[in-house]
Parts: sequence; structure tokens; C-alpha cells
Amino acid sequence: MTEKVPFIWLLHIGVFVVWIPAILKLRKNEEFNEFQKSGILMRGNPVAFFKLVFKNTPTWLTIIALAGFFYATANSALFATGQPGVPGIQNGHYVLQNHGQVIKTLTEQQYHHYKANEARGFSGHWIAFYGIGMAMLFPYYVEVKTSYQTNLESA
Repeated sequence: MTEKVPFIWLLHIGVFVVWIPAILKLRKNEEFNEFQKSGILMRGNPVAFFKLVFKNTPTWLTIIALAGFFYATANSALFATGQPGVPGIQNGHYVLQNHGQVIKTLTEQQYHHYKANEARGFSGHWIAFYGIGMAMLFPYYVEVKTSYQTNLESA
């Protein structure tokens, strides 16, 4: 997969571009700080957490973000149980290995199939992290856009 799309793993780094501002905005949110101090989050109440985080996010966007989260959960479970090892190349041969031990020799087609499965395993996480991060930031985008338009109109 990386041979055909060499920059696909940059999506890992891109998550930080979304999440750093999302976390910084969240830390400035007084309701979130009170929520955090109350200990509700530690009692395992993710619904209350999501309600707070997505408080000003449109319902349609919240649904999409949470669907991405559930997709990532299911995708991760399928990936963890469906692939017995990691594809690699050793001494010019395509192999499937588990903790450095060769499980079997692969054809080139099988190797690319396992590499594609590996990328699919990460894709769920990308969808979840980008989706939730952007849904968290959306209300701030609307706020900045509205403020900008107001400033243009008053100028």
C-alpha cells in the first residue's frame, strides 16, 4: 500500500493538526473544567462527556463523528482478529510475520492484500480522530466566521 500511496502515513501526523487546537479549546471551556473536576468522566460516563464536547455542534455533524467512532471500534476489532501477522519483506521474499517470526511466505498479491488490510486498520482511527476533532472545532469555526462577517459589514 505504501508503495502505491507513499504519503498515506502522514495522516497520522495530520491528526495532531486537528487535535492540538481541539484540546486547547476544550481546556479553555469552563464547563469542561468543571466537568473534569466533578469526576464524572472517571466514573465511566462517556455520554455526559460527548454531550458536553458536542454541546454547540450541529446534530448532523455529531452523528457523523460518532458514527466514525463506532466504525473505528468495529474496524479495529476486525483488524485485530482478522490478520494473523504483519506483512514484510525478508531476504527478497514476501512474508507474513508475528513478533519477528515468519508465519508463512506470501505471493506478491497476498503481500499487497495484507498491506491494504493494514492501512484499512488505521483508516478507522483516522476517521474517528479527524471526525471527532473537527466536530469539536466546528462551533469555533462558526464563531470566527460570524465574527469575521460582522467585522466586514461594520467596516
